[in-house]
Amino acid sequence: MNAPEPTKVSHPESKAYSILRLKCPRCHKGNLFSVKNAYNLKRVLDMPDRCPVCNQDFRIEPGFYTGALWVSFPIIVLLAVPLWILVFWFADFSFDMMFLLFAALIIGLQPPIMRYSRAIWIGVFVKYDPGK
Repeated sequence: MNAPEPTKVSHPESKAYSILRLKCPRCHKGNLFSVKNAYNLKRVLDMPDRCPVCNQDFRIEPGFYTGALWVSFPIIVLLAVPLWILVFWFADFSFDMMFLLFAALIIGLQPPIMRYSRAIWIGVFVKYDPGK
């Protein structure tokens, strides 16, 4: 008898799949953002009003994505703190140089972090529906 295969991050039915691929949390097919390039700064957070595949409302209520700010902070901390410790112990940078390096890193990563924060936030509230 074969054991069931463990769920993988790339499995189309997993929550991580829709988040990592920035897909609709309901159908896992439609794109959350109008433009794929996160560094198109004029349109970085442009989202369609509804999913083009399942018609899920992406504008759930006014100010809905304000909660994504609470998601982006821990993402930044989880990226910066271990990296800061590694650089502090293994590189011979001054504090000023480390500060500038990390400021540039965090600013540079901000567009994708904002997108992933929104994907996580909407994923918390919208459940996957394979029938859609």
